[in-house]
Amino acid sequence: MKAMCSNLSKRWAVRLAALGMWACALLAVACDGSQGGDFNNAGGKPYELVVSVPQEAWVGEVGDTLRAVLLEPIPMFNQVEPLFDISRITPDALKDVILRHRNLLIVNISPDVKEATATAQYDVYARPQIIVTLSAPDNRSMVHYLSENRAELQQLFEITERNRAVANDLKYGEKGISKEIADQFGIRMNIPRGFTIRGRSEDFLWIGNDVRIATQGLVIYSYPFTGEQDFTLEELIRHRNEFVKRIPGPSDGSYMATEDYITPTVVYPKINGRQWAEMHGFWFVQNDFMGGPFVTYATFDPVQRRVLCVDCFVYSPKEPKRNLLRQLQHTVWSVEFTDEAK
Repeated sequence: MKAMCSNLSKRWAVRLAALGMWACALLAVACDGSQGGDFNNAGGKPYELVVSVPQEAWVGEVGDTLRAVLLEPIPMFNQVEPLFDISRITPDALKDVILRHRNLLIVNISPDVKEATATAQYDVYARPQIIVTLSAPDNRSMVHYLSENRAELQQLFEITERNRAVANDLKYGEKGISKEIADQFGIRMNIPRGFTIRGRSEDFLWIGNDVRIATQGLVIYSYPFTGEQDFTLEELIRHRNEFVKRIPGPSDGSYMATEDYITPTVVYPKINGRQWAEMHGFWFVQNDFMGGPFVTYATFDPVQRRVLCVDCFVYSPKEPKRNLLRQLQHTVWSVEFTDEAK
């Protein structure tokens, strides 16, 4: 059990390396030795949280702050969707099947607590599972702690869901498509189960999946690197339009394009140590009536002197888009360049 706790602590430290000083408060990972080696499958859906908080705190400022943090609207979505779906329970209901939920957030307010802290546990009652406990001596301290660590708490659950998705795609994903991507683009990339190839050319591959009345699209394309200007917003949009124009719409002469009525945004994160551009925006179908959100990732491949892009888009006019788009985005965390791995 000591070895298990040590391994969990190491994994936790790695996962939270990007979260700054708040990670230090979360390195105290508790292990429940009574569970032994047998685990139940965790319940719940991705991005669903069960929040345990006393009634008097939930109806007051603590509850208001929790809702503001966890139900924050996702930016660049054409319908309002929250970062997470939450189900609130009182502490006395935290038992039996609830304890086996994939994401538990326990809010503990007690005068016995000296200062506001955060701890985390993995796979205590089920697998995969994370249990985050926030403790504070009073409501005021809890509100302050939540407000100061808002982004870190959001990122913590986001990273946890992403890691699960990456592991699931590695184990159960479409191996055949991954091989075709490797052969065509020289990258290793895990593709979720159910996706099929919809279109391709020498520098372009379109992969899709139909889910009920929604459609997910993943487009991989590349073009020669000309300089740092390739990663400006204007150039990213221009190149995106050149490639997604190859995706036909439902009517004759219709095709995908990038919406310019609402200007896309771009940030430059590091993903697994590699610098990427991450562009968020809206797509539409020229000469038709379809559209939705997209996220484009672009990175420089110094070996082949090219820009490689992974474009994620969703069409879902009647159902939530968050989980569908996140599933596509998570595939980028599996990308490895085979030339660099040699």
